[in-house]
Amino acid sequence: MYYGTSRQAESFLTQSSPRSSNSTLNSYWDTTPPTQAQLDYAHRFFTKYNPTHVFSAAKFRTLPMSSAPEVAFLGRSNVGKSSLLNALFNRTKEHVAWISSKPGRTREMNAFGIGSDVAAVADRGRGFGKAARKEEVRKETSGFREFKLGKGALVVVDMPGYGKASRQEWGTEILKYLTQRKQMRRAFLLVDAEHGLKIADKQLLEIFRQHGVPHQIILSKADKILYSGSKTPSPEKLERKQKELEETMGYIRKVIQPTHQGAGAAALGEIIACSAEKTVENYKKLGIDGVRWAVLQATGLGNSETSTTDASKPAMTAQSLQYCQVAAEDCSIDDILR
Repeated sequence: MYYGTSRQAESFLTQSSPRSSNSTLNSYWDTTPPTQAQLDYAHRFFTKYNPTHVFSAAKFRTLPMSSAPEVAFLGRSNVGKSSLLNALFNRTKEHVAWISSKPGRTREMNAFGIGSDVAAVADRGRGFGKAARKEEVRKETSGFREFKLGKGALVVVDMPGYGKASRQEWGTEILKYLTQRKQMRRAFLLVDAEHGLKIADKQLLEIFRQHGVPHQIILSKADKILYSGSKTPSPEKLERKQKELEETMGYIRKVIQPTHQGAGAAALGEIIACSAEKTVENYKKLGIDGVRWAVLQATGLGNSETSTTDASKPAMTAQSLQYCQVAAEDCSIDDILR
């Protein structure tokens, strides 16, 4: 397992510490930590191009067809998902994801395309949607819309939060997306670094394993641990806080990669800690470039021979079909998690 102190955080807080281009706040044990060049590449990818809204849907059956690779971000209500996505897209001022202190703000599956080919299509002004009409193709086929993005593009899907204020039908539709959407490459589950895994998180992880959903943990709000109580903690305090973060990651690792027989498909062997609020060196958000690189790796757009390929998702089991066929008015994501 690899642990380290963030290069950005070090330079901002502990100038006396050695600056290592490979060190991060993250934990890697099945994968290779990204190099600084790879993090820089991810930063350029997500800051050079503007995200394009490609669809919003409350029901799985209304999702448009596409061949572009997709990743989904999930988390309990108010885990900081909207803030993280705005930071991911470098939209801290002009938000693409709604931010609210009221739980349950995200009410649909909202998808955003980003990449060089998306920008090229946008110049032609073709497609559908309220935001600048940047998709290439719109057509009706048996009630479905279809959009096409180029090879250099990916889609990020913002899923409704589960837990408090979660609507009844969301659980069924989210599960359908995760298990049936062919374009879905990886689900990123956000966990509050300060509060750790909750019961609902653990139950959702079990569902991921049961249905073979490729998934990875993102620790949001890491600044609440590292910078609690002061804006510029001493090197000694920062070291203690880092150990606290490492202990949290160590516990999470045991949960996300159980070893007992029949446990199912485990999570990817890396945990990324980040903050959408804490600005560090060069005005970057803490750990966000690590999240960006993970998204590029998941969608096959990483420029590295170390990129990992997610295993194909197995066919839905009878149990998962039973879950998905439950009437929407009778089943919430919390019901599924129980």
